[in-house]
This record gives sequence, C-alpha cells and structure tokens, in this order.
Amino acid sequence: MIAGAGPTGLTLAIELARRGVPCRVLDKAAALFPGSRGKGLQPRTLEVFDDLGVIGAVLAAGESFPPMRLYRGEDVVWEKPIYDLLGLPELEPTPAVPYPYTWLIPQWRTDQILAARFAELGGTIEFDTEVTGFTQGDDGVTVHTRRGSIHADYLVGADGGRSAVRKASGVDFLGGALTEEQIIVGDVRARGLDGRCCHLLTRDGDQSTRFSLWNLPGSEHYQLVVTMAPGVEVPALTLEGMQEVLQHRSGRRDVTLSDLRWISLYRVNLLMAQNFRMGRVF
Repeated sequence: MIAGAGPTGLTLAIELARRGVPCRVLDKAAALFPGSRGKGLQPRTLEVFDDLGVIGAVLAAGESFPPMRLYRGEDVVWEKPIYDLLGLPELEPTPAVPYPYTWLIPQWRTDQILAARFAELGGTIEFDTEVTGFTQGDDGVTVHTRRGSIHADYLVGADGGRSAVRKASGVDFLGGALTEEQIIVGDVRARGLDGRCCHLLTRDGDQSTRFSLWNLPGSEHYQLVVTMAPGVEVPALTLEGMQEVLQHRSGRRDVTLSDLRWISLYRVNLLMAQNFRMGRVF
C-alpha cells in the first residue's frame, strides 16, 4: 500500500508493478495535483526516468532551461543562459552522464507521465482515499482510510512533508528553515511578455525585489516566483494580490495576469524523519 500519488509514490508504484509486485496507490485528492510545485528535473532524475521507461515522454513534454532576462521597467538589462550565471561550463552528453543538464517540465506534467506509465503496467490510483492512520502486526498492516480499512503486507508513506503516515507512526521530523525569507510560487497566465525566458521583472534592476515569471513548456501558464524578505508583509495569495505586487516591483501596468491555477507560500526547510522503517511501515 502506497499513500501518496505524487512523483515519489508513483515512482515506487512503477518499480513494484514492473516487477510483478501487486500494490495499491491511495491519494486523498480527487485528482492529480494541477500545479507546478517543481518545474525542473535534475540529470540523475532523468537517468532514473530512462530506466522507468518514461524518458521519451518526459523529453517530449519539456525543454532546456530558458535564458534569464533581467528587466528595468520595460527595458531589458541583459539576457543570459542560466548556466553562464551559475558559472558552469558547456557539457556534452556522455555514456556516464547522458543527460547533463536540468530539464524544464512542470510537475503536473511529470505526474501525468508517471501515472500513465503505472496504468500501462496495470495499476490504478485510488483518489478521494485519505489515509488517517494504521495498525500493524506480524502478518501485515491495517491501513485506516476515510473509505474504510484495508489490509496490506506493507505500507509506504509517500504523502509529503505533512505525511499522515509519518505522524501516525510517531516518528520525529527534525530540522528547520534554512532561511527566514518566504517564497510565493504559483501558476498563472501572463499577457505582455515576449520570448521564452525566465522574466525577472524589476523597477530599477534590483534583483532582490524581482517578480519572476518562468515560461512553462507545453502550457500557456507561467510559474510565478516572488521572494519575500524577512519582516515584509505577505500579500494576499490571490490574482489581485499578485497583480499588485507585480506592478509595485516592476512599475509596469502592461503585464497583466489571469487564470491563477494555484498558489502557495513556503520557506526552504531542511527536515528529516528520524526513522525510515517501523516494522512493516516505511
């Protein structure tokens, strides 16, 4: 039994299914998550996806990371490849590192590709099935859900940072925030920008108060990223709130936002569960 139908839970489900190990995937949501919590896949992840049999779909649905473009008002200050800004050299694929660069693809599309691969292997995701707890014994685990109890040989909690499985297990989740700044991220449509870039909108060229809009491949949406310094009041997490922040930070009224698909506020945390296995629960 796997709790959570995100990239982690679906990757495990594929690994089990292609080896003939029966498994069930439960998720409390009504459908796959519609937003791009993440937008890039690292080289090692691409190697794993190659092994899972989904690399073709992943490459077809994404693109190389676009250049970064800094604006001062409506004027372009510079446009540079992201790897130049990071001081990284040009890399060529090799047998040891076949995918040397990060690949841009919205997380919702990655989830769809993994779900389709799981379905090819005969699996299904049981949505609207929230795990609320479990009890375990020598012969298995009874998983308690909003739809009733299910018996399984093992239970895996792949249900995120607020994992119901981890909380029910009583395992400590230790660590804390790496920085005091907060970050707003969301998916939105934008009118008034040209070219496929990471658009860094500022009023005076100061990147510390930028409003970033990343083109997402295969989508009319951008991922917005807004960093909030410590002590700065967080704006309303609404379309109107984001439009006000964009205008305040860039001085521009020609860039208009619409169709806010999802939005979230978070801090960068470093946290780790203190145990990864508790009997038949992982």
